[in-house]
Amino acid sequence: MLLLDPDEPTAAVRAGEIAESVESFVAGIRLSLARLAELDAHPHLRLEVRLYGDLPTWRMVAFDETLYLSAFGAAQEGHRSGVYKLTAAADGMLHAGFRRYYDDMWRRSRRPGGAAAGDRG
Repeated sequence: MLLLDPDEPTAAVRAGEIAESVESFVAGIRLSLARLAELDAHPHLRLEVRLYGDLPTWRMVAFDETLYLSAFGAAQEGHRSGVYKLTAAADGMLHAGFRRYYDDMWRRSRRPGGAAAGDRG
């Protein structure tokens, strides 16, 4: 799962776009990180979390080769956007394009509290 890095300047930009205080916005990201960390002990779940620094345009969640996408508007919160499920198809250029974008963001992301992620696991 990719989350906006609360330590990047883009977190403050995004907070401003949706008229939320930087402190509250960043606290929300940190709460998400803490809750996701609690899942580490789950015996049947393998969840990897990385932080990225780009201004959010898409919410992308990847489960194996299935992508779930929603858009961020400059003045709208992401939860107001519909969620679209993309699966690979024989000529699935849309899926391939978003998968490429996701994989690139993953390579440029960093582990919470750590260095760059490198290749997707």
